[in-house]
Amino acid sequence: MNLEEYKGALDRLAPGPDLKDRIRNTLDASAPLSRPRRRRAGLTALAAAAAVACTFLIAMAASPELRTAVLTLFRLEEAEQVPAPTGEGPEQPELTQNTIGQQVEAQYIRLPDGFGWSYGDNVLCQAERADDGTVLDFHYWAAEGDALIPLETNTTRFSTVWDGVTYTDTVYWCEYEGEVSCYCSGTAGMALDYDYHVSSMNGRTDTVFLTLSQGSQMGYRKYPVLLDLATGEVTDLLSGTGWEAAAPLTEVQWTDDLSAAILSSDRMGWFYCDRAAKTTASLNELTGLEVFSAYFAEDSTLILLTLSGQEWDCCDIWTWQPDSGTLTQTFSQLPVYQRHEEQPWGFQFFFGGGRGIYVAKDSSVSVLDLITGETTTVEGFTLAQWDTPTFIANPSGTKVLFASYGGQADGLGISSLGVMDLEQGTFILLDRDSDASLYEASLGWFDEDRVAICGYAADDFTQSCVYLYRF
Repeated sequence: MNLEEYKGALDRLAPGPDLKDRIRNTLDASAPLSRPRRRRAGLTALAAAAAVACTFLIAMAASPELRTAVLTLFRLEEAEQVPAPTGEGPEQPELTQNTIGQQVEAQYIRLPDGFGWSYGDNVLCQAERADDGTVLDFHYWAAEGDALIPLETNTTRFSTVWDGVTYTDTVYWCEYEGEVSCYCSGTAGMALDYDYHVSSMNGRTDTVFLTLSQGSQMGYRKYPVLLDLATGEVTDLLSGTGWEAAAPLTEVQWTDDLSAAILSSDRMGWFYCDRAAKTTASLNELTGLEVFSAYFAEDSTLILLTLSGQEWDCCDIWTWQPDSGTLTQTFSQLPVYQRHEEQPWGFQFFFGGGRGIYVAKDSSVSVLDLITGETTTVEGFTLAQWDTPTFIANPSGTKVLFASYGGQADGLGISSLGVMDLEQGTFILLDRDSDASLYEASLGWFDEDRVAICGYAADDFTQSCVYLYRF
């Protein structure tokens, strides 16, 4: 059976829409939500003792209901010959298309010389700035097939006051395929110890989040409001909810319908805010747990992480339903993954995606569904053979980007790139051949289906490129 036949068979066995929609679209965020340092520090704890890990692995092997799915690995025989941005830069962005191994669609975008290029929420963008950094104009393009399509840029002016500081700026935004991409400079107030940024909302084209912030380090705090793109009107979402119990806020996560939020504070911990009931309460008090971190799996379900193990170097996974108060443990005693250890193994959490990666002591890899407790094994794949591998979930948590480093390109030097499709049950892996004339600067998701690598000409960094891959 070849890959296309395999995909066809899986299409006929695809789950229903109710199951597919179970994982909530979040993330980050074109730009992912920032995470407090306290949680990141906890997630880099040392791996657990061997006895704890063996207990978990035996439980996985002995429980047939946990091994309900398999991801099948397809490693392409043809390697990608990665182009380098050499010669003079084009006057306008240029796109060339390529198909690798008859499976992976690549779009190579060369950009004009200079800086200010970026991408987000499925579009390419560029800010034109004056010498003092002021934005003069902003441009958006869509990458469709072998062409770049200029998109209309809209502007919205806003002015609002929070905690004694006035925030005034212009938001540059466009709408493409039912999604909004947005930008504001957010730099004018940094010298005055305040800042702000905008981010799109899932399923909304009329409004965006405007996050206001003040202070730095231990004095940092933020506050979310809604910005109407048509009028510039600002709406306070937390007013009257008792959110002050969680202040100072360092992170806010919303349900899709904005009926509830998870509030986080480096000082105060984790809180659940019910906008309809006008209440805010500590998740520790609501659940009886010592919550280490919390995320929405869907509007009606939260995923909670607690620390466990003799040295607090493991984590337990719970789901909690605010409406009923139902608390369920889906995984326990998961050692935390350590990428830079000599023998890395353990658990990685996909923030906001509802799934996680578990690397066993023998270097085999499984995908954990943190809501149901189900496990999907990655067939014929071990992590030990790869150089400092990375896993990144797409915004909806349905696909996982895999990257390994050690290639000839400067910077990241990505030698292998792949995508696990958790709905189709496939893992397509591509090897890459590049040279030192390319400096690879960043890696992430361009949209739900395409992976993006941003780079420069290594000799002078004036020529930029964005390479997109659809697996």
